[in-house]
Amino acid sequence: MTDSPSSLVSTEAQIDTRFLCSLLRELRIEVLPNVDLSKVSSIVPRDATLTVTSSPAHGVEGTLQTALALRREGYRVVPHLAARALRDRSQLAQLWHQYTSAGIDEVFVVGGDQERPAGEFPNSLALLQTLVELEPPPTRIGITAYPEGHPHIPNDVLEADLLAKQAYAHYAITQLVFDPDALLNWLVRSRARGFTLPVYLCLPGTLRLDRLIRIGMSLGLGTSLRYLEKQRGLVGRLLTGGLRYDPGDLLDGLARRPAAAHAGIVGVHWSSFNSVDSVVHWVLARRESLGCGQEGATA
Repeated sequence: MTDSPSSLVSTEAQIDTRFLCSLLRELRIEVLPNVDLSKVSSIVPRDATLTVTSSPAHGVEGTLQTALALRREGYRVVPHLAARALRDRSQLAQLWHQYTSAGIDEVFVVGGDQERPAGEFPNSLALLQTLVELEPPPTRIGITAYPEGHPHIPNDVLEADLLAKQAYAHYAITQLVFDPDALLNWLVRSRARGFTLPVYLCLPGTLRLDRLIRIGMSLGLGTSLRYLEKQRGLVGRLLTGGLRYDPGDLLDGLARRPAAAHAGIVGVHWSSFNSVDSVVHWVLARRESLGCGQEGATA
């Protein structure tokens, strides 16, 4: 990939509809372990992929039980495995056996939010190195990428870590992103350093903006939040009643930049925060408005 960051913006380019439809083809939704299972089963199509987060609040068992319940409903399920939440290889092997017995063969590996590791996995790389040795190993493994950095990890460490982890992974999912230029500039730099994995964009659904601001601040997404304020009048909309984020702003922005279609972006990972209904309704409506799946869905 040879595009320079300055060549990524094309204000005159029309929206690449074919590229947008490709991003919306797979419905991949992240839920929390306390999601309303009856709501999910009544709203989310069975061909969707559902990923289940891991957090100290719900523990390893919370993720497991929700993942198994969603699998029984017929969904493709991807549990998150948090390195710092697991004690040792034995616990990992037992957990993985429960997942594979239910027909779950894909995982998303994160470091975890625990202040101190519960055992022998201090970070996601250590977990990945053990995970691939299990029998059978996962058929697909996802890892996290940080286009805007991490509030507690230096950028040079993140860059080296990403390159080390990709040897064990099949795809990466970004942190929440709102600024198309920041995302593409990061991809250009990362590809130049040898990062080759396909990338899913992590986007929120149509969340209330005040909630989204709190989430973004907690994740250290200062650049993206400033972009939102500049481009969309974020504060003004909060004060005047425009209370919901529209993910179409980011997607349309990407689709106007010719480099985006060649950057290895393969889809959207919807971080629903359990608002699965808003995600499903938005994606289905957007597919229909674009004519996705029809001959008219061309650039």
